[in-house]
Amino acid sequence: MNGNELNVSRRRFVAGAAGAALAAGLAGCSPATNNSDNGESLPNSAPEKTAYDMNEGEWIPTTCNMCFNNCSIKAHVVDGVVVELAGNPDSSIGRGHICGKGAAGIMQLYDPNRITKPMKRTNPRKGFDEDPGWEEISWDEAYELVDSNVKAAIERSGPHAVTGMSMVASQIGSLVRHTALGVIYGNAEGSCSDICGTGVHQLEYLLTGTGNARPDYANCNYVLQFGTNAGTATRHGYNMTVETFAERRANGLRHVVVDPHMGGSGEKADLWVPIRPGTDAALALAIAYVLVHEEGTIDIDFLKNRTNSPSLVNVETGRILFDEATGKSLYMDADGTPKTYDTCADPQLEGEFEVNGTPCKTGFTLYKEHIAKYTPEYQEQITTVPADTVRQIAKELGASACIGQTTTIDGVELPYRPAAVDAFSGITRHKHTWLTCQAVFTLNNLIGSTNAVGGFCGFDPICNGWTDDNPNMSWSLGIWEPEGLIDNNQLLLAFPNSYYTKVYESDYTPTTMGMMEIQPLSEDNHFEHVAQAHPDLYHTQAAEVAFCYACNPIKWWGNYDEQAEIFKNYTYVIGIDMYLNESSYFYDVILPECHYLERTEPLPHAANNHRVIGGMDNPWTVPVWQKVVEPRDGAPSSWELFGELASRAGKNAEFISTLNMMFRVKEEYSVPLDQKLDVEAFADSILKSNIDEEHDFAWLKEHAVYDHPRTVDEVYIWAGEKPGRVPMYFDFVLEAKAKVEAKAAELNIPWETDDYQPLPDWKPGCGYEVTDPDYDIIPTYHTDAINTDSWLMEDPYINEINEENPYGYTIEINAATAASKGLANGDKVRLVTTDGVAVEGVLATSEGVHAECIAVIGGHWGSKSAYMPIAKDKGVPIVHLIPGQTPDRMDHICSAFDQTIRVKIEKVA
Repeated sequence: MNGNELNVSRRRFVAGAAGAALAAGLAGCSPATNNSDNGESLPNSAPEKTAYDMNEGEWIPTTCNMCFNNCSIKAHVVDGVVVELAGNPDSSIGRGHICGKGAAGIMQLYDPNRITKPMKRTNPRKGFDEDPGWEEISWDEAYELVDSNVKAAIERSGPHAVTGMSMVASQIGSLVRHTALGVIYGNAEGSCSDICGTGVHQLEYLLTGTGNARPDYANCNYVLQFGTNAGTATRHGYNMTVETFAERRANGLRHVVVDPHMGGSGEKADLWVPIRPGTDAALALAIAYVLVHEEGTIDIDFLKNRTNSPSLVNVETGRILFDEATGKSLYMDADGTPKTYDTCADPQLEGEFEVNGTPCKTGFTLYKEHIAKYTPEYQEQITTVPADTVRQIAKELGASACIGQTTTIDGVELPYRPAAVDAFSGITRHKHTWLTCQAVFTLNNLIGSTNAVGGFCGFDPICNGWTDDNPNMSWSLGIWEPEGLIDNNQLLLAFPNSYYTKVYESDYTPTTMGMMEIQPLSEDNHFEHVAQAHPDLYHTQAAEVAFCYACNPIKWWGNYDEQAEIFKNYTYVIGIDMYLNESSYFYDVILPECHYLERTEPLPHAANNHRVIGGMDNPWTVPVWQKVVEPRDGAPSSWELFGELASRAGKNAEFISTLNMMFRVKEEYSVPLDQKLDVEAFADSILKSNIDEEHDFAWLKEHAVYDHPRTVDEVYIWAGEKPGRVPMYFDFVLEAKAKVEAKAAELNIPWETDDYQPLPDWKPGCGYEVTDPDYDIIPTYHTDAINTDSWLMEDPYINEINEENPYGYTIEINAATAASKGLANGDKVRLVTTDGVAVEGVLATSEGVHAECIAVIGGHWGSKSAYMPIAKDKGVPIVHLIPGQTPDRMDHICSAFDQTIRVKIEKVA
């Protein structure tokens, strides 16, 4: 199979993919021409002239999978061919919108470069310059190769011999993959993950009870965003957000964006604030300084009654005082008596006291003293953001919060705080991410907007069930009694979770390469990247077999050559994908997964709490994901593939029973445990268990979507004066620090604990200091509304958009910076690190990037795979510049990975 023979232009793709019906059906995706690249006649593809009757065929509802949002769509199918995709207006998940990525899904479906038959490697040598010598094999042989190699590794070296890898765009499939490996083979290593929202998710868990949160857009008047294009170009629930956000903007919502690059959010904002990468914590703390020290615009009632700010803290140890009899934290009451938090009538927010001979201060007093150095002038030296801008933002934020006001929703009176501080992955690509997220998100605590109407709220913190009389799919928020702090529910499946229990009660001994136990505040197995490279350093067992599902792990972390060496050292590598990407050059066998329009998947949004943004205007929505056309060459879905492996291993009962537990399937509706998993029947069992028998999968296939309205208490967690607080003084982090240090010493492993502190700070991360004046540029990357991960670049439509975008495949640089270096628009340049690693690209000058930075879309671009000819060599892969296997780039609390590096930019003759 020669990848160089697969190249196809967008126009030739349209001409040959599926005949005239398909070609004409791509109205709006093809240029207004009737000649192909070689002069062949093509059907006219102008929107007003189509080669099929719009009334022919049928519109079949299903779910998009061109990014992790999984919007509800409809596919127009004529004579077994998909001729058009559109948003489904009947579903709140997408609200009838379809973005450019979603529209391009039709071209991915009929892409001749997509693989549909299993293959095995015949060339034992592995490398980007090696032809794997792919040979088509039968499905029986493919399953046997997977089964025998996984079993052999585990029999040889134990349950940690196999690691799994998956991507966020197939999160349910990732769950099934992880479950299958554990149930079928007893694999215990877990899942090596790509870079994601480390730090952000954890702080959102702690403050809102769920791992994804957002401004309450429908009621918000002021949104301050750090490092995110949410609401305009990307992020969870994107198509659910844009319409509401746009309506609020038209009606006066003020939008401020802090980001080194002026992306979609910055372009549309009232104020774009370019910032030096990795310094967001300093800016956030300076905003806090103005609110607390200069303006006094803080919600005292909220801080006293909904946070642990009044906690009495031993000034010598920094630890909160707890009542010996009850084990509960102590506050100082207005009568001068220390009392437990739940018996204190009027907690004192500030003050210095003595309790049983112990000098103490309130947590808020310590916070106030701690941020005193973060004046707007001080932060300006760190961030480059002018002091006047900081004061402007702080004053606007405080004034917009309407502190003290209430509103009534469905007869329930609630605090009204229509201002929110939001952030996402832009602030997580740095060391000290935990402290940065703490600094940013606790700004909402200062103004009382955490969990308030118009403020910063979790996606789905509480669910009373998907019907009025069936609470099977339900969850609530527990309370960690020692401080009265809210616990949280997990992403995806929404089962109860507690960081506080993990910190105080768990064993810190690592059991996998992810080192999760010694990071009780982490969500991701990112340390596996370091431990796999340095198993002796951490006394871990390196995996021998990698099982890669729907991902490109060579390119999802750091330097690609480093990653390649890791993959060369695996004994066997298994891939499941639709394309032969860079990572496939290191696979030993690859099993194709069918396209998302060719498969059925149960419950695509799981419990709704990860990608459905929630709010009173978004009901609980269960959409259908059903096959709309037959899979090419009979390629299976991941559900079918893992079900087949379970059946061959005689593990049907174990596999299905585990899935039943995960998806809350009632025993009476379970599919047979002694038969291979039937995916559609399993989807049916989920719906009957969590809704009712009337709304089964046959009903959902016809009606596309099931809705159930949310109630006030599901959206605003303290409706009806429910108990619960959120942390402002993070005492539990000091508890974790002591235990982490003890365990690291016991195991004799290196571990950083300087960031384990109760109050937020800014600390310089990797690449902050300019150690050589020639290396003074910081590469950054961002995502826009048309791109998600490198595999979408193989799509001819998306590629053409990127090619026509002057900043699509180029290196964007500040115009003044370029001029100072003797560079100009269109110059070919090389970016070089102090270690001599280099990438090249073409410059595009603009005013939309910080003077010390360059910016590209998708830092993992620049495909090396000849089997993806449209994507090959497109874009600038700046992630390749970053060392990915050194512990010094890891945030040792939440597993964030610092991607900041200084480079020299030089013109290429």
